[in-house]
Amino acid sequence: MSSRGFKIPLSMHWVAVYAFALVSLFGVYLLSFSDIGYFRDDHTPVEGSQNVPVAQPPPAAVPLNPTLNSPNAPSTSTTPAYDSNKGAGDHVETLDPPQPGQVKIVGLVFFGRRDLVRVLDCYLKRNLRINGGLLDEVVFAINTDIKEDLDYLNNELLSFPYYRKFQANEHGYLGQWLAVDERDTIYVKIDDDVVFLEDHTIASVVQPLVDNPSYFAVSANVINNPALSWVHYHLGVFEPYWPEMKKPWSPSPESSWRASELPSYKGPADGPDGFKIDGSTPAPFPGHRWLPVRHKNKDEYEDPTKFPAATLTYDAHGPSLDNWATAAQLHYSFFQHLENNETSLYKFAIWDYHYARISINFIAFRGGDIMDAYPFPHSDDEKFLTVEHSKKLGKHVVVAGDGLAVHYAFRPQRRAHDGHGITDTDILRRYTAYAKELVCPFPKREVKASPLLRTEQKRRRKGPGRGR
Repeated sequence: MSSRGFKIPLSMHWVAVYAFALVSLFGVYLLSFSDIGYFRDDHTPVEGSQNVPVAQPPPAAVPLNPTLNSPNAPSTSTTPAYDSNKGAGDHVETLDPPQPGQVKIVGLVFFGRRDLVRVLDCYLKRNLRINGGLLDEVVFAINTDIKEDLDYLNNELLSFPYYRKFQANEHGYLGQWLAVDERDTIYVKIDDDVVFLEDHTIASVVQPLVDNPSYFAVSANVINNPALSWVHYHLGVFEPYWPEMKKPWSPSPESSWRASELPSYKGPADGPDGFKIDGSTPAPFPGHRWLPVRHKNKDEYEDPTKFPAATLTYDAHGPSLDNWATAAQLHYSFFQHLENNETSLYKFAIWDYHYARISINFIAFRGGDIMDAYPFPHSDDEKFLTVEHSKKLGKHVVVAGDGLAVHYAFRPQRRAHDGHGITDTDILRRYTAYAKELVCPFPKREVKASPLLRTEQKRRRKGPGRGR
């Protein structure tokens, strides 16, 4: 070897060049398959877990979903994307059955009111596994004999292949629980007037149930749920709002849901003259709004003890069950926090009810636990399941504080003053407007929820209610 270094013969040099080119071409060829999953890690973390962003819908520049407009609007897409009549497209075979060890999750909706289910429908479709959520299917347990409601179910909802209905032939209202017929399935029971749902709420209520044998049921963190409303009040989430007592010259447009677009309240610091915070005052007129207090004298005008929410108690049958004014204040407060991206203010860790009664507006059960308890000994299914039966089993009912759902109204709130209570507000119209703008056009989720698995716990906590 000379001092000038070793020289590669010309023929060997070109062999090296050709070899490098072939290796490069082969690498490009392999990478071309990555989009169809050959090299993709499909073990996406469950939404809502630490350091995982929750899927947000894209900007609302896409035409609105005809589900809440014209149900017969034609689809011009040639791809198996969301179809306004069928929900997630015609290609049913793309949804594989749950794999061994994977938890099957079914949404159980006690169906009865089409005007409310039109809003819930958008959230149900968005939370189906075919669209990146966790629900394998949705069962509508019929709780009505009104022809228009049944026609809506049969002609519009059931055209979607992942929806089915259940009609009980016995036991009246309680017969709806007969829809629970698979022991190893987790059922998420949802009232038909749930009008808002976070993308990760299903995972928030199901994961603790999978992880903790000591839990009998797990509820979402429900807005307008009497005892939880008391918790929210003491978390400081209720904003100062009073009802609008006279019809405005220019009411809010149908597409408006944002609290920032409401005019300010102008009146006495203690509320409108003659209006009582205990809900004993009828609504001023149909379609009225509640207006935010934006007064420079905050100490006098925004004292939380002066508003309807101050009547709340930690009781499933407390004043908020009947007080339509409290429900109105909490809904308008939620719109304000929703617009300002402040829903984290409502959240907490696991809240254990310790056998106290809880409203079952949005709650997850194991199928076998319901089947073993049926038929129920009396007609109060809520009291039996959350108090009596759970205590008999020594298993607690808890609230997953990180998963929000919004419940529109209880019967006393709707029927207050011969129907001149919560239904005389524009609250339902506002939830409908929000869904049209930010939920219904976007059933496909950007972040896919990972399937929840039945796995043996490495750490078994002794006794019930020891957290997750």
